Amino acid sequence: MQAQDLFTMDCSAVVYPYFARKTINHSFTMEADLDREIDPKLLREVAQSMCERFPTMFVRLHRDAFGYKLEHVHDVTPFVMPRASTINLVYDLKNNENLIRISYLKNRLSVECFHSVTDGSGAITLLKSILAEYYRRLGEDIPNECGILSPEDKPTARETEDSFRANVRKEFGFAGRSGKRAFQLYPEGSFEPWHYTELTMKLADLKPVVKESGATIGEYLAAMFLYAHYRMRQQTKSTRPVTLSVPINLRSIFGSETLRNFSLYFLTGVPEGEVTFEKILEQVKKDFKAGTDKDTLQKMININVSQQETALFRGLPRGVKKLALRIGSALYGECLFTTNLSNLGLFKVPDALDKHLLAFRAILGPVPVNALHATAYCAKGVFGMTFTSHIQSRIIETEMQKMFADLGVPATLREEEELLPIPQVK
Repeated sequence: MQAQDLFTMDCSAVVYPYFARKTINHSFTMEADLDREIDPKLLREVAQSMCERFPTMFVRLHRDAFGYKLEHVHDVTPFVMPRASTINLVYDLKNNENLIRISYLKNRLSVECFHSVTDGSGAITLLKSILAEYYRRLGEDIPNECGILSPEDKPTARETEDSFRANVRKEFGFAGRSGKRAFQLYPEGSFEPWHYTELTMKLADLKPVVKESGATIGEYLAAMFLYAHYRMRQQTKSTRPVTLSVPINLRSIFGSETLRNFSLYFLTGVPEGEVTFEKILEQVKKDFKAGTDKDTLQKMININVSQQETALFRGLPRGVKKLALRIGSALYGECLFTTNLSNLGLFKVPDALDKHLLAFRAILGPVPVNALHATAYCAKGVFGMTFTSHIQSRIIETEMQKMFADLGVPATLREEEELLPIPQVK
């Protein structure tokens, strides 16, 4: 192993190996349905061509006495595999399983990542680049646009940097995060294994409704999601706040090109007093404005990096770090919010590639505390949400579907079993 094959973990990635459990670790999947069945041999060739272009993604864990690093793996054979019966399976970190999976089933191609590797933006870049090169090798002329990277180019320092550390500006001060323990959705009845559902609608139907409210789609969706959870809380004796975690991509705010993690999150919630959807939406608008303020985000970057850069933390043995981080997570982690909603926005590719794309979706994996969370995205004129849940009922999913219907926006709810690849392909 050469020194250049080791990457120090970015300031977001470092926590995930310590939080991993035997049944749950933080992962997510980006997948595309194509207009033809996937050729496994060709996919492996494409993945191999991408291996040196994305050195921080084709990786496994490297351990030392004081923590973890990411080790670049040059042979992609173990990374490419048939799609398992379910996705976001636990990564076997003890036995050094590789930290991304490129899988295929009929006409579906998936990129599945352990969160130490990258965030949603980085995974989408990898997926787009694989799709583009795959169709180039089938004879299509696909330009390097819309975030597609060519395997012929070398990775830049900007792409492989830890943008948290690169953007520390201590003179702006520091800001932490605090909050109250939030309401958790644990309805009566038994739980079942983690499952996925997808709610889809036409973007053209949704846009006029959102525009009339004066909100963005992200704000409106957050308010709806909060309102659905608030209605569920009203059926319980809980008085804990209904709070939503909203991840935010920092790249455009700080001018970053990194393919590693560079996201933070802010909290928004249901206001106190008499609650209506309109009051929730007004609160959400205020929280979105405050949560995306560059000065506030700068202070959060500063404190995140400074806490990890202290000599005390860096000098702690790996086992002690694990205990300290788990205690911190129990006090200041998922318990502070009811659920999570990650909005990835528009999945855009060049027209020459878009004509071969039937659908796109993103799916968050299970997490230790929150029983349900969601991802939103848009592609091919379709706006979608996927829900990751281990609640036996589909109580939030059907409530969201009803809320959209009441707005005059027909939405289709499908179970994981109905999301199998479309068989009518070439």
